[in-house]
Amino acid sequence: MPNHKSAEERVRRNARDNDKNRHYKKLMKDSVKEVTSAKTKKQAEDNLKKAVSLLDKMVVKGILHRNTAAHQKANLAKRVQAMA
Repeated sequence: MPNHKSAEERVRRNARDNDKNRHYKKLMKDSVKEVTSAKTKKQAEDNLKKAVSLLDKMVVKGILHRNTAAHQKANLAKRVQAMA
């Protein structure tokens, strides 16, 4: 147990931030799966647009590093372009 008030606040903040990060990372995984499991190229492009938007929001919120998001966006775009 924390011995100082600031440590108690830090424990509460860490728990809150952990929940928020887990929520956004789950959304990210779901959006990536939607892109990769799309049946048509048009559907994949629509899902890609949503996934890119979500990744950009996560960068702004500080959940993802910008290079990580750029790497994932590039890989997703490459997959969509490879679809027939």
